[in-house]
Amino acid sequence: MKHISAILVAAALSPVVKGYAQEQVKDSTLNRTVVVENQYNPKVMDAFKVNVLPKVEEPAVAKQHIDYATSVRPLTSWGFSPMEAITSEQKQAAAPRGYIRGAYGNRNNVDLKASYLWDISRKDRLQFMASLYGMNGNISSLLPEEGEWKSRFYRTDVSLDYKHDFRTVSLSLGGAFVSQVFNYMPVRDESIQNLYETSRQRYTLGEGYVGIASVEGELPVEFSLQTGLRCFSRKYDIPYMRHGSENIFHTVGFISGALNEEQHVGIALGMDNLIYDAEQADYTLLQLNPYYTLENDNIRLRVGAHVDWQSANGSGIKAAPDVKLDYTFADTYVAYLHATGGTRLNDFRQQNEESPYWGVINQMRTSYTPTDLQVGFKASPLPGLGFHLFGGYRVTKDEIFHLYPDITDTDFPYCYSLLMQEKAKVGYGGIKAAYGYKDIFDFSVGGTYYGWNVKDEAKVLLYLKPEFVLDASARAKVYDEFWISAAYRYEGRVKAGELEKADAINNLSLSAGYEFFNSLNVFVRFNNLLNQDYITEAGYPVQGFNAMAGVSFRF
Repeated sequence: MKHISAILVAAALSPVVKGYAQEQVKDSTLNRTVVVENQYNPKVMDAFKVNVLPKVEEPAVAKQHIDYATSVRPLTSWGFSPMEAITSEQKQAAAPRGYIRGAYGNRNNVDLKASYLWDISRKDRLQFMASLYGMNGNISSLLPEEGEWKSRFYRTDVSLDYKHDFRTVSLSLGGAFVSQVFNYMPVRDESIQNLYETSRQRYTLGEGYVGIASVEGELPVEFSLQTGLRCFSRKYDIPYMRHGSENIFHTVGFISGALNEEQHVGIALGMDNLIYDAEQADYTLLQLNPYYTLENDNIRLRVGAHVDWQSANGSGIKAAPDVKLDYTFADTYVAYLHATGGTRLNDFRQQNEESPYWGVINQMRTSYTPTDLQVGFKASPLPGLGFHLFGGYRVTKDEIFHLYPDITDTDFPYCYSLLMQEKAKVGYGGIKAAYGYKDIFDFSVGGTYYGWNVKDEAKVLLYLKPEFVLDASARAKVYDEFWISAAYRYEGRVKAGELEKADAINNLSLSAGYEFFNSLNVFVRFNNLLNQDYITEAGYPVQGFNAMAGVSFRF
């Protein structure tokens, strides 16, 4: 009887033990995946874009089966893409907290980056980031008679961010400093150049801020409020713009609450008080965004509005919709309809993002988009495969255009990017597809068409706007930890009235690298392999063929 009882007990426990073993296998895989996906490996600092507004997620499809990678991808590009502020939920105890990278190439191209996230205690965190990139070498001049132009551009960024968590709220303190030094292309009239000292320029940017936010899950109402001072100064005069500074008291925040598990309401705000020590008018821009959200297994709905008020330089009240509807069906398919809009502050910092060589005849006005309609469809029909089909129509008052002076007035003596504004309508549509298999191979390709519409007398402003854009990239692991990647971008330009079309952007780049000890990477990159000469939308020519080599290390 003892033997029979033992056999019966073993038989009864067998399914439980088997199920437990199977569950353990799943948990083990998941744990390995989390370590891979959350590895701390930043690309570049984000000195001025501290995100304290509510999270807004783009339409996404549910994944079927994921072939998880088993190693962290090394660096594949050096493009400047600001990184979102790192929050406590994104880090883990086992991940490296430090990152350094250095690369050097022809024409004295340099790219240095460093970052460290220091968990001082369970409630205190300090983050440091620094970046230096630029070049100093000869590139083609816009003026054929001038031959090559000795171009120089270097930008240095440094930032600190400190956060302390109390029981229900957190306190943030931070600051950033940027120095940007470069030279302009020589003008046709040397007497004008000497008068305005346009052969060189230096921008100095600074910011300090303090913020308070609720700790997630600790209060029935979530909120965040951050305020600080932003500064931007120009050292040397250029035609139409004297030296001087712009100071902005910048405030952003939100408050939101849950009606139930699926429904939320809230309001976000932003306020900028602009004060100039230059030939510009002071003004205030206040932006409000009340909203309601509904989210369940099939529907994601956001109903809101942008209501903005400006005191001067285009004063008045402007409104735009903020409506998004995403519908998920068959688990892996999403159809969506979005109607959005709003205003964009065109301060010195925004103009510098458009082009560091910018100049304006009149003070830039705030860009206002009353309507931006977009419909789309996303799907993941097979493991690792996804595609996105989309189309839309946008209307913008005071859209920014880059006027290339040499095409409109041969007597215009200046060779810098002159920013102009005009009402513009654009219809757009495209398709994107991507496929990836573990960390062995992946590729993506996408094309977008733009149909621009402006007044007949303003068509010259479309000279550097894109008409068709094709982006493609691929990456493969060749052997062990040795990888190669390729990227290609083609951008055809708009036919601007009677003007001849501008040369298309046509850039092919290749990269390769090898990873040692899961933390040290050596890499090389070859850019503009086709050695094409063209002008970017910023209004200045690009480098010809260039190469860089370097090393990155996580610790």
